[in-house]
Amino acid sequence: MEAEDTSDQRRIASLTRLMAELEQTRLPTDTFQTIRRGLAGLYGPTAAMMISTQGLGEGEYRVVQLHLGDEAVLDSDPWQPTSFAVRSGGVVARLIRDIRPRIINDVDWSADPCFHEILADYRSLMVVPLPDPRVPIDWVILLKDRGERFQPADLEQSVLRVTLVGSLLASQALAEDLRKANERIDGDAKQVGELQRALLPDPLPRIPGLEIAVSYEPSGRAGGDWYDLFPLDGENAIDGRWCLFIGDASGHGLAAAVVMAIVQSILRVGPADVRGPADLLAYANRELCRKRIGGFVTAFLGIYEPKARRLTYASAGHPPPLLKTAADCRVSRLDRVASYPIGIEESETFREADVVMRPGDTLLFYTDGITEARQGHSEMFEIERLEKEFGDHDGSPSSLIQHLREAVNSFQQGQPPADDQTFLAARCE
Repeated sequence: MEAEDTSDQRRIASLTRLMAELEQTRLPTDTFQTIRRGLAGLYGPTAAMMISTQGLGEGEYRVVQLHLGDEAVLDSDPWQPTSFAVRSGGVVARLIRDIRPRIINDVDWSADPCFHEILADYRSLMVVPLPDPRVPIDWVILLKDRGERFQPADLEQSVLRVTLVGSLLASQALAEDLRKANERIDGDAKQVGELQRALLPDPLPRIPGLEIAVSYEPSGRAGGDWYDLFPLDGENAIDGRWCLFIGDASGHGLAAAVVMAIVQSILRVGPADVRGPADLLAYANRELCRKRIGGFVTAFLGIYEPKARRLTYASAGHPPPLLKTAADCRVSRLDRVASYPIGIEESETFREADVVMRPGDTLLFYTDGITEARQGHSEMFEIERLEKEFGDHDGSPSSLIQHLREAVNSFQQGQPPADDQTFLAARCE
């Protein structure tokens, strides 16, 4: 009785070590080798053949591993692109025709073209299928020699073990595939993000009479926020008009970034006879609807006339920019016009309003990632808080944006933003 207890204790200790080792493995190949070594330690060396039929024709197979007790006849890694010999015919080919776990006794290897010598003494076989395409082993064949025979109880236990091991390996293979896919996606997203930033105006253009600063922080590698500043009457036009644009595509990530790049190209190659921001928004809306890209874009588009210090603007569902007047530090919203976002209805029209700025007046453009920034899962930053922070700060556009960025980050309590966040500030000189 004491000997049996000692044997059980050793087996439990071996099983405990095996579980601890498995917790450290992440790749299927490492897990497979760990399990094979662990089972040998638990139950002693076994004779086993691992068969793969993936990508082969009927009756063809590859032997990816073959162990005869302590002797490793073939001990390759099934997950590595090793060129295993393709075999056909013989005992193994007959065994794998029937996808059932079973025991076969009195096997005759004498006519087998591949194994008639090496497996001649192994007369009792236990065949267990492993039908998961994520695992490069389709069959486990256990062998006994010297007159030993497998019993029905052996088959039941082996099917259970092979099924559990196969499930673990398949899960790890899937996790590894997902990891590699995520790496590729992240690499693509990083590249798109770099391209997106390259399309943003950098350095910022010098608009006569305006001091400008921006802050652009996508929530991921690339984002759906966009801003642009470009001349409408040619680079060399004296006192020519300038387009000031900020927008936000629905959704996040790569698709939203592509949509905003399309919007930028539409605006920049717009009709030469643009009369005002409403016409330019209507043109962009028609072009976007005709492309049928799905989703929509909120946008605020202003046309600034440096000589008159006048900003004529139109809005397409975008949060209203804020204007702080230098005379009384009063903050007001440019919300006299509003419409639906662009990209929804091709026939949508837009209205215009204007504001004449005075030296020291400051405009603040932003996206809803600012006002919808959250503290935990409840309270949002909101436009009222933005207005207060804007009104309380007196400084250049760059110092204003730094102040607002710190206020938003502090409000989020160190949590990453759930949406893209963009500021554009312009002060009249």
